[in-house]
Amino acid sequence: MDSDPFDVFCLYYLGLTPEGEVRFQNANQVARRFNWTPDALLEFLATHRMHPDLVLNTDFPLSRYQVDLQIAAEKEDTETLHARALSIYEAFGQTAGKKRRDWAKEIEAEREADREAALERRRESKRLR
Repeated sequence: MDSDPFDVFCLYYLGLTPEGEVRFQNANQVARRFNWTPDALLEFLATHRMHPDLVLNTDFPLSRYQVDLQIAAEKEDTETLHARALSIYEAFGQTAGKKRRDWAKEIEAEREADREAALERRRESKRLR
């Protein structure tokens, strides 16, 4: 397996093909593109500190970057998209495995947001009466 980790990151996490198309693919599709098995893909990702478990537990806003890239793909050329992807890849490399997510804090923040939304709905309901 001598593929470039950047190319694998682009395809697996950003959905960015070498042709500049943004189209998300599952692990089987990505593995097939590199002529690998899905297990070989996961092994490659682990070797290059990009395993999905590591990504999930790293405080890195990957989904924000995925959306940004999808929007940019509508108006930017392939070269510009790949430059944008390279900056995402480099930022990820600086963060991966270093800044762990605080799951308890995230859950509490979501609960607080839910409580505030429920309170706002009650206020709105009373106001409409």
